[in-house]
Amino acid sequence: MEIIPAILTDDVQELDNLLRQIRDSGKFDRVQIDFIDGEYATNTTFKPMEADLIPYFPLKFDAHLMVTENNIVEWSKMAEKFGFDRIIAQMESISHPEDFTCLALDFHSPVTVVRPYLPQLDLVVVMSVEPGFGGQEFVEAAKQVVQELVNIRQENKYGYRICVDGGIEKQHLSSLENMGVDEVAVGAKRVVSW
Repeated sequence: MEIIPAILTDDVQELDNLLRQIRDSGKFDRVQIDFIDGEYATNTTFKPMEADLIPYFPLKFDAHLMVTENNIVEWSKMAEKFGFDRIIAQMESISHPEDFTCLALDFHSPVTVVRPYLPQLDLVVVMSVEPGFGGQEFVEAAKQVVQELVNIRQENKYGYRICVDGGIEKQHLSSLENMGVDEVAVGAKRVVSW
């Protein structure tokens, strides 16, 4: 199971410091950066175009867009242009999920909403906290969503990866891996010291 450091900040200097630590640790291949527009959640971050990723290649980058329908197209184009290779859209904030190959699902949303899109997806992110804020505790209800997605993938031989994002501590890793989770997104400040 791959561990992906996740960064949620509104401070570009903090972003650079964390990316430097992640790169220099040599432990990670990919980083997730969370982008929030202040409308989807009451928190805000900088925009994808403000993230200078060039010094940190060959790390790969996910842009997790917790933004409203009004901003999703512009922010996803920005993220792609500025070097993010996986653009993750929140299922609950978009009306055209078919436009994305990576979707995130809140733990309280039914799997049925994402099911029609599963054959085309590369990645499904299961949110194990309320989206938009760091420092929350892992919500066990997310495991039921994960189990449904694992079962659907096995039954249909779909190719999507499953990532769990939010509140993950070391003690969660083995149970998530045993369930069939491929990736976990863990707060970068915490995971660099693991």
